[in-house]
Amino acid sequence: MDLFHTPAGALDKLVAHNLHPAPEFTAAVRGALGSLNITLQQHRARGSQRPRVIRIAKGGAYARGTALRGGTDVELVIFLDCFQSFGDQKTCHSETLGAMRMLLESWGGHPGPGLTFEFSQSKASRILQFRLASADGEHWIDVSLVPAFDVLGQPRSGVKPTPNVYSSLLSSHCQAGEYSACFTEPRKNFVNTRPAKLKNLILLVKHWYHQVQTRAVRATLPPSYALELLTIFAWEQGCGKDSFSLAQGLRTVLALIQHSKYLCIFWTENYGFEDPAVGEFLRRQLKRPRPVILDPADPTWDVGNGTAWRWDVLAQEAESSFSQQCFKQASGVLVQPWEGPGLPRAGILDLGHPIYQGPNQALEDNKGHLAVQSKERSQKPSNSAPGFPEAATKIPAMPNPSANKTRKIRKKAAHPKTVQEAALDSISSHVRITQSTASSHMPPDRSSISTAGSRMSPDLSQIPSKDLDCFIQDHLRPSPQFQQQVKQAIDAILCCLREKSVYKVLRVSKGGSFGRGTDLRGSCDVELVIFYKTLGDFKGQKPHQAEILRDMQAQLRHWCQNPVPGLSLQFIEQKPNALQLQLASTDLSNRVDLSVLPAFDAVGPLKSGTKPQPQVYSSLLSSGCQAGEHAACFAELRRNFINTCPPKLKSLMLLVKHWYRQVVTRYKGGEAAGDAPPPAYALELLTIFAWEQGCGEQKFSLAEGLRTILRLIQQHQSLCIYWTVNYSVQDPAIRAHLLCQLRKARPLVLDPADPTWNVGQGDWKLLAQEAAALGSQVCLQSGDGTLVPPWDVTPALLHQTLAEDLDKFISEFLQPNRHFLTQVKRAVDTICSFLKENCFRNSTIKVLKVVKGGSSAKGTALQGRSDADLVVFLSCFRQFSEQGSHRAEIISEIQAHLEACQQMHSFDVKFEVSKRKNPRVLSFTLTSQTLLDQSVDFDVLPAFDALGQLRSGSRPDPRVYTDLIHSCSNAGEFSTCFTELQRDFITSRPTKLKSLIRLVKYWYQQCNKTIKGKGSLPPQHGLELLTVYAWEQGGQNPQFNMAEGFRTVLELIVQYRQLCVYWTINYSAEDKTIGDFLKMQLRKPRPVILDPADPTGNLGHNARWDLLAKEATVYASALCCVDRDGNPIKPWPVKAAV
Repeated sequence: MDLFHTPAGALDKLVAHNLHPAPEFTAAVRGALGSLNITLQQHRARGSQRPRVIRIAKGGAYARGTALRGGTDVELVIFLDCFQSFGDQKTCHSETLGAMRMLLESWGGHPGPGLTFEFSQSKASRILQFRLASADGEHWIDVSLVPAFDVLGQPRSGVKPTPNVYSSLLSSHCQAGEYSACFTEPRKNFVNTRPAKLKNLILLVKHWYHQVQTRAVRATLPPSYALELLTIFAWEQGCGKDSFSLAQGLRTVLALIQHSKYLCIFWTENYGFEDPAVGEFLRRQLKRPRPVILDPADPTWDVGNGTAWRWDVLAQEAESSFSQQCFKQASGVLVQPWEGPGLPRAGILDLGHPIYQGPNQALEDNKGHLAVQSKERSQKPSNSAPGFPEAATKIPAMPNPSANKTRKIRKKAAHPKTVQEAALDSISSHVRITQSTASSHMPPDRSSISTAGSRMSPDLSQIPSKDLDCFIQDHLRPSPQFQQQVKQAIDAILCCLREKSVYKVLRVSKGGSFGRGTDLRGSCDVELVIFYKTLGDFKGQKPHQAEILRDMQAQLRHWCQNPVPGLSLQFIEQKPNALQLQLASTDLSNRVDLSVLPAFDAVGPLKSGTKPQPQVYSSLLSSGCQAGEHAACFAELRRNFINTCPPKLKSLMLLVKHWYRQVVTRYKGGEAAGDAPPPAYALELLTIFAWEQGCGEQKFSLAEGLRTILRLIQQHQSLCIYWTVNYSVQDPAIRAHLLCQLRKARPLVLDPADPTWNVGQGDWKLLAQEAAALGSQVCLQSGDGTLVPPWDVTPALLHQTLAEDLDKFISEFLQPNRHFLTQVKRAVDTICSFLKENCFRNSTIKVLKVVKGGSSAKGTALQGRSDADLVVFLSCFRQFSEQGSHRAEIISEIQAHLEACQQMHSFDVKFEVSKRKNPRVLSFTLTSQTLLDQSVDFDVLPAFDALGQLRSGSRPDPRVYTDLIHSCSNAGEFSTCFTELQRDFITSRPTKLKSLIRLVKYWYQQCNKTIKGKGSLPPQHGLELLTVYAWEQGGQNPQFNMAEGFRTVLELIVQYRQLCVYWTINYSAEDKTIGDFLKMQLRKPRPVILDPADPTGNLGHNARWDLLAKEATVYASALCCVDRDGNPIKPWPVKAAV
């Protein structure tokens, strides 16, 4: 869409629909850069001699939040420990860049879904450049990798670099901007913290600039970053509001470009005149040919550089643009630019940017006017070079009374020093230039530095995980003073309504995030639910609500003339069933959206911990209401559900809601029209669900909790969450309603107080994309740069899953990723071959074979983290009793070769050998490179080759078992020798039976969480065997009903005192020794479950089956084990003993 043919009133729409980057591409890039970040961070691990990556910072338009649709740029600045000074960076070793290029070549093969990778010609030495593009080529981003000296260290929000940082920069005798990459973070923060509307104006200016580029010689034009700074300067000097006319802002920026030969702009947010060396350098910089626009992060970089860039071309284009359609109001009148110090004025050619005359002279403009310092401090964050080069700011003849009042208010807030103050501190004889009148565009109660942008919290993605608690305390928790003011206002409102209402008030409930204790700093919501006697039932609410609301409004309009001190109150857009107001602090830094709702007192006063009567919900369901129509009636239950959560869990809610607010704000008006996202309350419930199922502890890692919730958001299409703390499935009406809800499309997040309200309704797509992008950022990394593990939580609970949906539950949540399993198989085959060929090469010991066991080998592994065994059969063990000898030396030898294999081979999966110092155990982990929650932990176990080369389907020689029986002193002591038989016993089974085994194992793991610490449960392998037994005795149908199979296994567990299960597939009673031993085993106390590969292994012995049986009884009556009519599903007719 052409800018010049867009009416002034449609510019916001132009930006939102045509200039903001495509959300899908942005999310893909976030994920790719996060993946690359991890790859670069781990680079040192592959070779200890290589430089260590201290941290990585993102810069460029992408990081500043000023990226345009189509094409943009990003800098990945890699701070290395080998650079101890600026000079070191200049001698960046070619091998460092070469190693990074090799890393990029490998990573670029799979940069991320929907992206292509291509190296670009580097525009400067000591950097690497490549392009990521969408598959259709419509969107691209140029990425620069810049190794740099970490001169700033870990930056802290709002903290200015020490002067010696800049004095050492200047003493390095660098070229202009040569080390600008070292200051990427303050540069990014300078722009990124600006209001969203100002960033939209920057996009508009850059769009205009790109249109000019198509008609001009691109290489000669100034960088677009210069126009970003110029736009910020124009806004600071002429507006300062969060909301303004884009046409007026664009008109002002183009006017500044038209007057570019007078421009002299700099900021002292990061450096100033306090240090003599820096002060002297700044004075020299400000004498340079115009325009001068100093980078606010690096004073050596004059972004304006009047000697290098063709500003005259831009000036001509700007002048020819003023009569275009984009500057015409609906009436046809042209919009006027902002007015303010340093901005163009009618009839005056120059901008009034001062000229420095000398240390012992006053500052004069080029018309001879003397500029003087007013008594009040100027709070302007940007400076049209007052005190140093070219023309003093005009002082009005008559003072502006309102401006004086404004400045008095401004003095209350502490602000960074302005350039004028810095100049006065360092050169006492200088007369300072300040603004003696406030801009007509400045609100009387806010200075330009106190904008929403400057109040904006730091970017969550850049907060180290260890600092998240402090981040919440410092940036997210609301002001106690403001909370107290709001409480006073609420009490006053309630008092007013109680006293003067013509309708009898029964009682009042406070809800919303304010009432639940999950309110964020800056803005929150409050629900005041007023229960009236005249509202006698659900159906009778509507007819009376309108008149009650009119009465409320009349009372409150009178009251709001004298609200609580420090707060303002206004009525906003009204809803049919509520009165909408907004309370705001006088400095507009905090606000509360207040809803006053008249409601039927359905629940009545409840004692803590008691459920409402079942008829409350049956009458709600029979009222024929819309979903959530009467949610206000249950406000207390909703509030109590969250209010009882531990403080740390509420902190996690604040973190999640802050992220949610960042996402919604970032894309507000920028994405294509679509459904609204789910409410923030849905994420509060999701956070509680994640904590209950995955943690449950008072103290926990916020990063782990956040990562868990982000994963659930990405799985939103499978979310099925509800609680029965207030209503019960035992009531037929509620059960029927719940079953109906559970058969609806996902996501389903039912309000715990009102079962008719699916809080999860809304468009989750954008949240899911952003969750994936955040998933690899610093906030979710541990101290060593690896991602923190998420809690083990599925998007739906087994006991809340319908019996008919169990197959789907297994497929979605329990089945491992097939691609990952294939990668693991390839890696294990390589490792096994390597160990067999290389271990004990210079020894008489030989590796006879290497066998994979455990759930991964059997085909019953669960999604996520699973376990497996790698059994190494060695020639040095000639009998069972020798297996324990020389273990330490053998483990050491195998470990050395595992590590060698790790270095010599390239794997599709991440291969990590454990560093645990245990001479008896050796382990390693294979983790997916893309699905970081998918991994297999292997234990490497040396063993005696008792079976030899056994043919498939054949039974071992009986002497194997007679030797075992004579050698064994502990049950299952030598079970590793029979790994092949154990594996084959399961692998030969039908696929659906393996799915049932997965379901039983998942149930077992959930039970283990519930009864943790109460006793030792039976081994998981015993449950696998019990499941096989149930299927064999239940008919051996390969396409059985999953709920019936699960119900049968649960029934057998309940009957554990009768269990006696064994097989004779590998051994039998025909041999006398074996027969006598089997009889002895089967006479032991029940339960007895003998390992079909190792008769010494009784998997039912000495465990708390009673605890497992209790859980089985509970699950037998859950939704997963009842039919559509609520009747228990019948198990297969299986006896508990063979």
